[in-house]
Amino acid sequence: KIDEDYKVQTQQGAFLSIFGWIVITILVLSQLSIYLTPVIKEHMVVDTSLGKKLRINFNVTFHGLTCNQVHLDAMDVAGDNQLNLEHEYTSRERILPDKSIISDDIIQTIHTDYKPKSDCLSCYGAESDTRKCCNTCSELLDAYNDKGWNTFQITKTASVCQHDPSNPNAKYKPGEGCRVAGSIRVNKVSGNIHIAEGISIIRDGRHIHQFDPNTASEFNISHTIHSFSFGDPFPDMKKNPLDGLKQFGIGLKQYYIKIIPTIYTDEWGYKHVTNQYTFTERFRDYIPPDPMIENAFANVVIPGVFFIYELSPFMIEIEKSYIPFSHFYTKLCAIIGGIYSTLGVIDG
Repeated sequence: KIDEDYKVQTQQGAFLSIFGWIVITILVLSQLSIYLTPVIKEHMVVDTSLGKKLRINFNVTFHGLTCNQVHLDAMDVAGDNQLNLEHEYTSRERILPDKSIISDDIIQTIHTDYKPKSDCLSCYGAESDTRKCCNTCSELLDAYNDKGWNTFQITKTASVCQHDPSNPNAKYKPGEGCRVAGSIRVNKVSGNIHIAEGISIIRDGRHIHQFDPNTASEFNISHTIHSFSFGDPFPDMKKNPLDGLKQFGIGLKQYYIKIIPTIYTDEWGYKHVTNQYTFTERFRDYIPPDPMIENAFANVVIPGVFFIYELSPFMIEIEKSYIPFSHFYTKLCAIIGGIYSTLGVIDG
């Protein structure tokens, strides 16, 4: 160590010392920023996760459909059909005409002081030689069952059923909306989930919706997608592309979704298996068929909302990590030592 009596302090030395500390501070702060910033690495591999289930999460408001019209179906290329998945809803809320919201689980009192205008009410086409009148909802359903007709739609439209306390559809009124949320599990193959007009059935292995084209114009699919995802989100995951999307009108809305399987590994080595996706969309207005045109009914679209998904054969692996502290410490020593040595040479 050099004795203080032999040291000469100059203005140039003071300037170099100040300059050196400034440079050291800037470089140390830059290295600290790099040290605290996570390193994200992405690469693509072939997806070999076959035979597993895919979870679809949804939260959608239908502004022009009552909750008894919102029936969720699922089907896939493997031939698996799931009908009327309302039991998969974690919540279903009725949006009343005054915009107030109540749970669909709430049982409302149906007023029973309804007095029909006639002593012989219509059977809506199900009259027979032995049954000319249907004065109660039960009689109307019996008449339809005798004809072998489906009773689902008539319980929602017939006035005698709308005032029957035993009819579960009696509490729903025109002008209501419905918000549904929940999750369903499907096969991890291409397929679709949809909410569409009519009664869904399986016939000869085919998924069919039975509906009246003349009344389908009342099926208003106007909706807002609050959230739509596949699997659980991982930390810092980008907003799902469909979230916040709106569509208004009566017709066929199709969302074509490309699912990209994703494995996210955090800094602790924990793996999050999930999915990301992109999409395109298409909307076709519902045009009532013209009976004067031959085969007009064959070209009628079914009003509804279809989420049509396809899985990518590739998987994205995302790894999040940080620079090790030993590397950070080594760089700090190199910065401080290197600058002091350089300034010493210059000052000497």
